[in-house]
Order: sequence, then C-alpha cells, then structure tokens
Amino acid sequence: MALATPPRMSRLLVAYASTHGQTRAIAEAIAGRLRAAGHAVDLADVEAGRPPPPDGYDAVVLGSRVKFGAHARALTRYVAAHRAALGSRPAAFFSVSMSAAQANAGPDPHDYMAKLFAQVGWRPTRAVAFGGALAYRRYNWLLRAFMKRLSRAGGHSTDTSRDHVYTDWAAVERFADGFAADLGQRPSTPAPASISASARP
Repeated sequence: MALATPPRMSRLLVAYASTHGQTRAIAEAIAGRLRAAGHAVDLADVEAGRPPPPDGYDAVVLGSRVKFGAHARALTRYVAAHRAALGSRPAAFFSVSMSAAQANAGPDPHDYMAKLFAQVGWRPTRAVAFGGALAYRRYNWLLRAFMKRLSRAGGHSTDTSRDHVYTDWAAVERFADGFAADLGQRPSTPAPASISASARP
C-alpha cells in the first residue's frame, strides 16, 4: 500500500498589532500551533519597527486588536502596502475585540472586518473574530473607568482588581489547524488564493 505524501513544510509569517498583550498572546498561540504542524514560523509585531514583507513567505497570518471601533492603523497600512503579495498567497486574518466575546456577537461584530477589507481592497482566505481581554491592571485610570462602563453595558466583569480573559482558546486552535490544513492541501507552487466561504466575515 502506498504511503501518503506528508504536507510540504511552509515558511509562514504571523504578524500582529496588540496594545495590552491579548492579541500578541493569540498570535503566539497560532504560531505555536502552526509550528507543531511542521511549519517554520516567524512572529512579528507590526507596530514595532519594520515588519518583514510577505513576499518571502509561503503564507501569512495577520491579526489586530480593535480599539475604539477600528483595527490598528499600522496593520491597516501593512495590508494596504502589501495587498498584491497578500492576494497571491494563502493569507488569514484574525480580529480581537470585546465585542466578539458577546454571546450573540456573530462572525463579524459591528462589521469590523468587513470595513477593514473594503478599506484596503483585500480579502483573506480565512477570517475570524476572537474575544479579547479586559486588562484592567494595565489600563490607566481613565481607560479603566471607560472600559468598566463599557463592560457593565456589555455584561462583562467590572472587577477592576484583576484582568479577565474572554478568548476562546479552542477556537484559536481550530483556526490555526484549519489554516495548516489549507497549506497541506495546496500545490508546491503557490497560486493566487481564491476567496472561500470561510473568508466571509
């Protein structure tokens, strides 16, 4: 019986924009999961220095926190600057917000991702929204008071003595595993990625 051909190892970039650390933690979890699947992964903060362009990678995962209703400007500029390269290889996107932690949030709370993709003229092969965290201990007093007020309205914790994580880590793993599976099924020569139903927010 012929043995199955193992998936080709890919060189991946996981780039993110994070303010208080939760998006970075999610990016690190995704990178770790992709490495466990046999891929070589570079992790980059798009707000720290000059992140590497996607041209040197087989596939890219991008992620950003949502702050005051918008994704990070640095991430938006990165996508706009490298739109052609991102469109010619598998590329996934994850959005992180407290809106996504709502029980009835839906796949794209407040159309955050749809607005971003329309703005930059790009759509990833996969896109998902994850709940974030309330990092009360890392907020200044003004932001703490503001987030406490929003949290009360949204049904989240208002206990400011500690931080509260609302990320569904199992969903993070499923997202990473799904993207790894996509890479295992693709030909050795990357072709422009088509937009699948899973990419629609």
